[in-house]
Amino acid sequence: MIINLKKRTLGAIFAGIFLLGLGSYNLAYHPHMNQWKNEKKVVTLIKTSQKVAALTFDDGPDPETTPAVLDSLARHNVHATFFVVGHRAEKSPQLLQLMAAQGHELGNHSYSHNYLQFKKNDIAIFQSEIERTNAIITLATCRTPTLFRPPGGYLSDRLVKYVNEYPMTVAYWTWLQDPKDWRVGKKGEAIAQHVVSNIAPGQIIILHDGADNSLETARAVDLLLTQLIADGYRFVTMSELIQLDERK
Repeated sequence: MIINLKKRTLGAIFAGIFLLGLGSYNLAYHPHMNQWKNEKKVVTLIKTSQKVAALTFDDGPDPETTPAVLDSLARHNVHATFFVVGHRAEKSPQLLQLMAAQGHELGNHSYSHNYLQFKKNDIAIFQSEIERTNAIITLATCRTPTLFRPPGGYLSDRLVKYVNEYPMTVAYWTWLQDPKDWRVGKKGEAIAQHVVSNIAPGQIIILHDGADNSLETARAVDLLLTQLIADGYRFVTMSELIQLDERK
């Protein structure tokens, strides 16, 4: 146990050092992150005493892997939040309609999913990427997204200010709940074990329905929901989770 804890602590330290080198890109070390969270401009975790969490999925929709994820969610009657990429969404409006019809929430994950474009920190780029994707989602589902997740997790003062004034919320995820499910070769059992081992009330779990490894993600969803629902957890969309925040 002590050895594992030390390994986890050292891993977190090295990860933090690496992420610091990426400037304002990361969750834990942007100098204004705590302020943003306190002001509810960026959401990473919800304070709640209930055993509830949100499953979120990035980078879709994908004609093969997204339906597999939807099937796993349907088996457990769970609703999730899908952060869709605009250039993929406009090719599969039927998938957006299916997700909405099944009760899932659709969020905006930019049009191009090009982190380097966002790194230019240009308001015109933010506007184009967000508005274009919102228009695609709204046209397909008649619902306008209220949540935006930046590609690559990019954050800057200018981006957060722009998104909040749009108005939308910057929808991040919980630091401990990123099992890197997108890595090719990572098995569903390992993805599920990561989520189950780190679960706590109010978490936002990040997974991917539009990655090369997303069929394993679909298997992981089935496995982790089987375990966590049996343990008394329930799962809601990210917007529903935000409404449960017990902070004044």
